Amino acid sequence: MHACRHGLSAVLLCVAAMTACTASEPPTLEDAARQLDSDGGALLTSTGLRLSTDSPVDDDSCVPGQVRRYFRAESDLASASAGLLDRLQAMGYDKVVDDLDLRDGDQDVSVLRNPETRLTFELTVLSGDRPGVRVIGKTTCYATD
Repeated sequence: MHACRHGLSAVLLCVAAMTACTASEPPTLEDAARQLDSDGGALLTSTGLRLSTDSPVDDDSCVPGQVRRYFRAESDLASASAGLLDRLQAMGYDKVVDDLDLRDGDQDVSVLRNPETRLTFELTVLSGDRPGVRVIGKTTCYATD
């Protein structure tokens, strides 16, 4: 009986170890950038957002020798935020930070991350004198080698 329990424990441990070893590799920068463009495009077509004209493709917010890709979309209408959280969550993004964590007067902020693609979206709804919506999507930092 004890041998059976230990044998079962050993089998479960081996299965867990094999599952951990076969976990998917992180996406390449090119794959992550393609997914970011796809997910961002899906948000643009389903809302009143427009791609920001001052949105660089790469930025230098990573440590030297690394790069990330991002995109930025915005709208002058706060109503453009309707359904953005639900849409991102339906696409596999988990809310990691919400307004209660980042409350800042006239700004409501949520941050969502997709654990598989490692992409992050920050949603900011501005109220007050200049209402609007800003969406920033980012990849993680990748080595430039």
